[in-house]
Amino acid sequence: MSQTTADLQQQFSGYSGPVMPERRDLHFLPPGDRICDWHQAGPNVTQFMNALSLFFPAGERMFIDAVRAYRDEIPDPDLRKAATAFIGQEAMHSREHIEYNQLMDAAGLPASELDAQVWAHTEYVKKHSSKVTPLLMTIALEHFTALMGDTLLRYPEQMAGSQEDYERMWRWHALEEVEHKAVAYDVYEKCVGRGPKAYAMRSAIMLTTTATFWPHVMLFYRRLAAADPACVKAGWRGHLHLANFMLGRPGYLRKLLPEYLAYFKYSFHPWQQNNADLLAEIDQLVDDAEAAYASHTA
Repeated sequence: MSQTTADLQQQFSGYSGPVMPERRDLHFLPPGDRICDWHQAGPNVTQFMNALSLFFPAGERMFIDAVRAYRDEIPDPDLRKAATAFIGQEAMHSREHIEYNQLMDAAGLPASELDAQVWAHTEYVKKHSSKVTPLLMTIALEHFTALMGDTLLRYPEQMAGSQEDYERMWRWHALEEVEHKAVAYDVYEKCVGRGPKAYAMRSAIMLTTTATFWPHVMLFYRRLAAADPACVKAGWRGHLHLANFMLGRPGYLRKLLPEYLAYFKYSFHPWQQNNADLLAEIDQLVDDAEAAYASHTA
């Protein structure tokens, strides 16, 4: 994990990551009675994170299908291996977030309705677009998830004190998003190409993805908050608290802006932000997750 950005760029002839992604079959079983107040920053931040979770089952399926569609065309065996691990990781993420989202339904939140909207959108994209479009959307959204994973790991105070099963699940997801953050991008460059046309396509899809994804996140957040009595009671102060948490101080989303904009550099590659040091905790987290699951099911 000690490679520099230059080292990563020199090995770009194949798989570019500093570590090979690994499929980890973990279970978390977060408590259903905490689904509306698991985050230490309060119910509005909890519902924002819950809103993000609603995008993962359908989104991860689209990512899997997008990479799988090109897997047989990948010329490099290490990148093919990384693509297979990417597919396995995303399948585990989807499974755990399906269970997580079911806790929202049980609490009276409109999770299934909102989840169905995401499935309908991703199915429409796959049915009515060219083969490359889902892959372009995947590399755009993988950039978002990698950056959000980075900030969650880099600033542990963001979730410190939250209910431990939810925190552990989000940290696991963040670690694996960082670990495999360049896989889909490498598949794109190896199978679709590089150069002005490839740059123009990925930049255009990033702009349209940004313009659609974040408004829908906020719409979903508002729907969840409107169904949560604690958020209703907090009123506008709760929304202001979330805005400060994400955009003001500490401003965890605001801190992502420079790395988000880096995507539009012609020479961009995800591992130019070499944050592989953040992966050092993954073995301990796996041990903790397995111990917690054994305790929950004993």
